[in-house]
Amino acid sequence: MATTTTIITTTTTTLSQAQVTLQGMTLRQKAAQVLLLSFSGTTLTESISGVLQDGPPGGLILLGANVTSAAQLRSLTAALQKTAAATGSPVGLIIAVDQEGGTVQRIDDGAPDVPSARTLGTDSSPQEAAHLASDTAVALLNMGVNMNLAPVADVVSDSGSFLYRRTFGSDPALVSAFVSAVTEGYEDYGLISVVKHFPGHGSATGNTHSGAVVSDADKAAFEATHLPPFRAAIAAGAEGVMMSHIIANAYDSEAPASSSTAVVGGLLRGELGYQGLILTDDLRMAAASGSASSQSAGEAQAAVAALTAGCDFLILTETYANEKEVLDAIVQAVETGGLSQARLDDAVLRVLGLKFRHQIVAPQE
Repeated sequence: MATTTTIITTTTTTLSQAQVTLQGMTLRQKAAQVLLLSFSGTTLTESISGVLQDGPPGGLILLGANVTSAAQLRSLTAALQKTAAATGSPVGLIIAVDQEGGTVQRIDDGAPDVPSARTLGTDSSPQEAAHLASDTAVALLNMGVNMNLAPVADVVSDSGSFLYRRTFGSDPALVSAFVSAVTEGYEDYGLISVVKHFPGHGSATGNTHSGAVVSDADKAAFEATHLPPFRAAIAAGAEGVMMSHIIANAYDSEAPASSSTAVVGGLLRGELGYQGLILTDDLRMAAASGSASSQSAGEAQAAVAALTAGCDFLILTETYANEKEVLDAIVQAVETGGLSQARLDDAVLRVLGLKFRHQIVAPQE
């Protein structure tokens, strides 16, 4: 069974490996290590090769347009890892995907066809969902994918919600049971699972892709309905928690959850006691970046704010120019004191610790 305690590293050895690696990194290399970036193409293009050679990011996220077949994906992920290793980096790339099930499956060939979470929650059992998750883990790892941005732990009752089919149900006990089973199914086979969207997108109406979304649920509602599935996932060994961009008024009436110290540090790290990797949802979403004068400036501001609040790994599905601007902003924030070196180091250590624990390292000659 999966471990019930999530920590930065599981042994003194992996901790020291991460610390030694951190000590040898430049500021820019550290800033790159907290980024999970998208890219274009189904092969190792000149563009993505240049990104990797400039200094590998912490990871890459696969979208549907990056995948055509199992064989193509195996070739692509191997080429990406080889190119990253050629820079001299001692660690490899986290390669992530949204493989939830239903309509949110980026990989068709070579992976199980998983029904939507709502279908599983209605017509199946946690045990059957765990079996599908295990099969998915084996398939993804075989194709070079080491992180799945799933399961969805939101509790949703509104059938009009964009998340409705992606959630297991409206009963927090049922959702907790399925989330726990799926998390164990991934983690028991070595696939890094990322439960989402903390502290519970189901507490609010609206879609953070297109604009600000505010949750007026009180703390009692979060405790009774929206937090239990996240507690269950953490107990089941989830190594990643993804922050939503909703504004949860019960905890912070101003900042989105992804950049709220009260939500990230106070609630997730403090009250829930979670010490694993914390990811943002895509910083391209309007709820995260829409308040700035330009899209790229908004993403850069959101990135620094998320790191400052306590997030460790930042998802950005944008052009390389935008991605570079975010990287530059993180470096500048540390140089000017807007982001502490200690906070960035803490985030990088979590990324490195996860990589060494899963042997996501450069191949030995």
